[in-house]
Amino acid sequence: MKTNILRIIFLILIIINSLMIFGFSSQNGEESGNLSKSIIIKIADVFNIQKNKENFIDVGERIIRKLAHFGIYSLLGIWSISFLLTFKMKLKWQVVITTIWGIVYAITDEFHQSFSFERHASINDVAIDTLGVVFGILIVLLIIKMYEMTKNNKKLNC
Repeated sequence: MKTNILRIIFLILIIINSLMIFGFSSQNGEESGNLSKSIIIKIADVFNIQKNKENFIDVGERIIRKLAHFGIYSLLGIWSISFLLTFKMKLKWQVVITTIWGIVYAITDEFHQSFSFERHASINDVAIDTLGVVFGILIVLLIIKMYEMTKNNKKLNC
């Protein structure tokens, strides 16, 4: 019963995450650029950056956009591997399936994005998205390993 609840929760999180990605890719170039630009302008204001502010904003906007790709796909990796971990199969296949799922979703998302006004598909974004998924997988596996080590240490100390 607990496993089924976890599966449902992770599946819902995957769907929400995927819908968020779809929504961001549906934005036109101006909407997407304004979102990234507003974030980097706030950062410039917080750190009182005056010298070369326009250059800082231009470079920072690109960095923010790539970090957003990496971050949202890291979440997709976290939810996807967590979902697959609720099934009895070899860890290797859970990682492979999650990675392939992330790559396929990134490719289809870039294709979808190419239909948004002033946007285009980018193989670099697919690579960043894939790295994000792999990073998310590694985070979950690291947390599991740390939990197992802590659990084993408690058994040894008792």
